Amino acid sequence: MRRAGVLLATLLFTTLGCSSGSGGDANGTKSTGTTTATIRVVNQNLLHGTACPAASDRCDLAGRAALFVRQLERAHCPEIVAIEEANSTTERALRTHLPGPCRYHTVYDGDPSQDRELLLTTLRVGFSERLRLAGPLRTAYRVSLGSDAGPVEIIATHLASGSDDRPCDTVTCAQPCTTADSVNTCQARQIVNTLREDPPSSRTLTIVMGDLNAKPGEPTIAALTEAGLVDTHLAAGNPECNPATGTECTSGRIDDSLADMTDARSRQTERIDYIFLRPLSRCRIVGPTGVFAAAGGPTSSDGLVFPADHSGVEATVRCRSTAADRSARVRPAGTASTTRPPGETITQPVKIAVTAAFTNLFAPNPDADAQLSTLEHAAALRDSFIARKQQVGPLADQTSVRIDSFEGAGTNTVDVTFSILLDGNVVLDALPGQAKRVGGKWLVTTKTYCQVATLGVDTIPEACTR
Repeated sequence: MRRAGVLLATLLFTTLGCSSGSGGDANGTKSTGTTTATIRVVNQNLLHGTACPAASDRCDLAGRAALFVRQLERAHCPEIVAIEEANSTTERALRTHLPGPCRYHTVYDGDPSQDRELLLTTLRVGFSERLRLAGPLRTAYRVSLGSDAGPVEIIATHLASGSDDRPCDTVTCAQPCTTADSVNTCQARQIVNTLREDPPSSRTLTIVMGDLNAKPGEPTIAALTEAGLVDTHLAAGNPECNPATGTECTSGRIDDSLADMTDARSRQTERIDYIFLRPLSRCRIVGPTGVFAAAGGPTSSDGLVFPADHSGVEATVRCRSTAADRSARVRPAGTASTTRPPGETITQPVKIAVTAAFTNLFAPNPDADAQLSTLEHAAALRDSFIARKQQVGPLADQTSVRIDSFEGAGTNTVDVTFSILLDGNVVLDALPGQAKRVGGKWLVTTKTYCQVATLGVDTIPEACTR
């Protein structure tokens, strides 16, 4: 059945004949008649490098960003480039080389996290929206673009990895997810659900891509293919990843040093990076489609061969485009975010009390009951709190918390963004959190604590599932 599905997907993209003609341009100039237009897409997890030695400057992020831009220029400037593990530092490193020959501009909302998505594009940009996914760390970035092929909508994302994936519960994984899912699979379902609840127009070329941290055939990938999305790598006729040789694989290199990124012989061992397309009868996949710049380079005096521990992936889509396609509505320019609701003004005394509650819970303290005194439903969480503290051992004495911003307030709640630090260095950043006033005292909510305490675990405390 799997082979039949791949063959059907291939047929959907290869049976279309294309006619020639004169087209409009990416800035919105329209032409009459039917033309062909090609959209080239690249996806790259560029490695934020926060796990690299401090002296390495994030494993030479500036040099790796420069190498990636050279790769894009050598590939004749693909029109859409999605980047994961991006942040404001990544954006600054890229801007040093932009717009450059490719005339790229960035699409980024300034989200404060270390691990977010941004786009480089030569196309006309319309609406952008960042969607928060299940769990505390992950988002998806949805961007609408105008092109000679008609409207294009991108959803770029980086789904949960082994460090934050875990079994679902009804608190963390609301519908359309189930408790049979992992958080990683739930996040894929949420993306599919977004396309169902807020679908692009029938003329829109819809692309879902990113570092999905799931191998072909796993439930996360099945959630996307069962929704009708097509894995472009397979639809183009490429073979599956061969771990023995590294051929057609996208991940596996060391991510906390430059050892593999400066070694042309280093190999990948799995395929977890994808570009998915919603089938569109007037479009077909053509070459190049598959692993992007698999051999690395072009190298320079810095010795870098690969821009990240991941290999990029690319897809090329050729579409028949009519005047109606080219004039179809692109979502108008603007930015939205579902990461935070609006709130009321927060007074300074409340800010101080909320900060104290977070600090008391997460700061080192040999007295677990004293820490628990500022946690909602502390009695139900006491045993699991102590067990988790013993599990992390000496690291518990190096942990601290930082309130990054106060986002809004209700009558008895305050929403914050906070970070967890280890020995003064941020290890979990831009986490959504909440404090609740109970009996006149501010407490960290159960959900806020649980989202941190259950990262990467196999068993969820019962109190965290209610």
